[in-house]
Amino acid sequence: MMKSIINRFLLCIGACLMVISTVIGQSPTKKQFIEAAEKEYADKNYYGALIHYNEALEFDKNDPVVLFKSAEAARQFNAYARAAEKYQYLIDSLRDNTQPVAIYWLAKMKQNTGKYDEARKYYDIYMSEYGNTDTLFTVKTKKELASIDYAQSLTKNPKKNIRLEKLGEDINSPSSEVAGNVINDEFYFSSMKYKEANPLTLPSRDISKLLKKSKDSITAVIPGYINERDQLISNAAINSNGTMIYYTVCNYINGSELSCEIFRSNFDVNGQLSNEVKLPEPINLTGTTSTHPHLAIDKSSGKEILYFVSNRQGGAGGLDIWYSLIDPKFGFSEPVNISQINTADNEITPYYHKVSDFLYFSSDGREGLGGYDIYKAGRINNEFGGVINGGYPLNSSYHDLYYYEKEDGGTAYFSSNREGSFFLDSYFESCCYDIYKLDIIKLDLDLNALTFDKLTGRSLKKATVILIDQDTGQELVRVKNDEGNDHKFPLSEDRNYLIIAERENYYPDTITLSTIGVEKSESFVRKMYLSTDMMLLDVFTFTKVGKFPLEGTTVTLIDMSDQQVKDIVELNPLSNEFNFMLDRGKMYKIIARKEGYTDAEEIIDTRPYDKSGLITKELYLDKFVLQDLLPITLFFDNDLPDVASRSTTTKAKYGNLVNKYISRKEEYKQKFAKPLPVNKRDAYNDDYETFFEGDVKGGYDKFKLFINNLLQELEAGNKVELILKGFTSPRAESKYNLTLGQRRVNSVKNELIFFDNEELKSYFLSGQLVITDISFGKELAPPDVDDNIKDERNSIYNLKAAKERRVEILRASRNTLDKRKTQGNGK
Repeated sequence: MMKSIINRFLLCIGACLMVISTVIGQSPTKKQFIEAAEKEYADKNYYGALIHYNEALEFDKNDPVVLFKSAEAARQFNAYARAAEKYQYLIDSLRDNTQPVAIYWLAKMKQNTGKYDEARKYYDIYMSEYGNTDTLFTVKTKKELASIDYAQSLTKNPKKNIRLEKLGEDINSPSSEVAGNVINDEFYFSSMKYKEANPLTLPSRDISKLLKKSKDSITAVIPGYINERDQLISNAAINSNGTMIYYTVCNYINGSELSCEIFRSNFDVNGQLSNEVKLPEPINLTGTTSTHPHLAIDKSSGKEILYFVSNRQGGAGGLDIWYSLIDPKFGFSEPVNISQINTADNEITPYYHKVSDFLYFSSDGREGLGGYDIYKAGRINNEFGGVINGGYPLNSSYHDLYYYEKEDGGTAYFSSNREGSFFLDSYFESCCYDIYKLDIIKLDLDLNALTFDKLTGRSLKKATVILIDQDTGQELVRVKNDEGNDHKFPLSEDRNYLIIAERENYYPDTITLSTIGVEKSESFVRKMYLSTDMMLLDVFTFTKVGKFPLEGTTVTLIDMSDQQVKDIVELNPLSNEFNFMLDRGKMYKIIARKEGYTDAEEIIDTRPYDKSGLITKELYLDKFVLQDLLPITLFFDNDLPDVASRSTTTKAKYGNLVNKYISRKEEYKQKFAKPLPVNKRDAYNDDYETFFEGDVKGGYDKFKLFINNLLQELEAGNKVELILKGFTSPRAESKYNLTLGQRRVNSVKNELIFFDNEELKSYFLSGQLVITDISFGKELAPPDVDDNIKDERNSIYNLKAAKERRVEILRASRNTLDKRKTQGNGK
């Protein structure tokens, strides 16, 4: 059987630059040039055909038949600019309409050279004149018009995270260099700059060899049998453990088409090859071409996987990408056509990047910039997702192939015959492929999916968010957060995601997110709202007195309609908020408890509700905080209030008395310290500072805090009884000191009653505030306190005496009043 063929330009091996020697005499005629050209064209030597057609046109440049054929040869030779000139001269200058397809090809040549507006003009002309007569080219024209729109959108928005440069002359030459990749830190590639050593026909034809640029930057042909043959060697690929190298061996079928097979050899640590083997069926099949091998690891099975290109039956058409699993024992599995990415045209040069799980390839069957574009498709398990164009400037209007990306994702290589590449023929500007380096700025992409209750809009804890590859349907990861509503995920570039939020007793919410076209690092935040049919219960716990939020409470939810349902017990040490979900049509009880407080409870009835809703309950726990502030000691100046009075009552208020007392601090220091040696005065001064600032002033500050809490107790409807005791120093006789102690207690009462706009007065008059006082006079004064009335230094200014002049609030108690009886008794 005949070997099947593959166009050399699709393989990117290089241009056919051999000129077939045609003996046509010393003075060839136009006819002889045409015959020679047609012979070369039939043998698919388009360069030779183009040369001879051009020679024939020297006789008559306006011959439309020869002009069209020369344009066809130039197009097939990939000399796009020269082909466009010839088609355009035929159409616009000669006004020849015998070849309608020339208009289509002129548009295509303009498109392939990046002249999109001119291309659109001629596609439109073709559609207006021949759109209803040629179904095949009408379909092609519609496809290319769409591609032009797509191409212009890409070129107007170039990728900002890539920078490309053509490699230097140590790699690239005027011939074609392709298939660059890194193996063991050395750069491997193929070059078409070699000739057959023992040609079967003359002149010698171009062949390719495998080369490598070593770590010491020396570029050389790989030694050994792999390059010691008059065949085209290309497409080196290494297996996962670096012990075997795969490559393509191709033979000429005619002037521009090849038949290829895949081989492999052992590959040692020094890069030496041995034991070459041609891959067996089903990889190499008689009558078909197999080429472009690439190896990766199949994550689902753990086996090595061979990607390759073939034109065998069972594909989508043209050249397709296939894969085969490699079993260590049983060898290659039956190849599988990757139908998700293959088209009716050609898909070639596969490369799988294992970190990002993208399969890169080139295709001329999809919307693109003109020729072959580089595309990628994500692979999750055994499924491939949507195909994504690599964008501009990675792709051009020319051919862009052989994408290879280093594992770290920061550097890539590819081959292209775009403008700026070397070419052998300066007139035809055809050929050749150079290797380009791509520096990639990797993007940091992540997602924080925030879950909320749709009814209330509040954060929803205990939700699970699932990240799915939208193109393959494969679940990537799921995150549950019992403590908050954020769910964080790393994202990959150029992916379409489906995001699903779930929670028990809620309907899920689903959103989509695409990172395709994202040009800079970004943290995405998406809010997801879940709805429910159940009732939502918000419970807030407070102190009964003061109505302050009460944290650290335990709330128990009891299902009173179904005793079999286990009680739900929630402790919130950081907040006073509790959230529950209730079934409609039931009765519930909630109980709030905290040590040191009385329980608070409430009955919840959900039977009246016919749809989801929010119930809010506030529970108030009671604690008597006044006793925690006691005892409070309030100090007095000598014989105050009301000096030398014999009355037990007074109009003085303690607040006024204490401020005047504190103002005498320096006088007290001086009076007591005056007879002391200078070196001892500082120690006593510190004691007086502590007494006046800490005990006197501090006691009064504590008293004011006590009054504020007392007011809250009374406002809550509680009856409060206070016990106050009055004390004096022993300086006066006992009877006088008893009345003085009583006056001091009454000055404190006055402070309570008239404090801050007399807020406590009404409670005192109504009997809700009861103050019981006891005066001890000097009866409880310690014996070491001086009672000598003539010794003012010790009986007045000595701290021992000063500390006996005081009132103590010793105890506070309360009783909850019947609110019906106390209404109207408040302020």
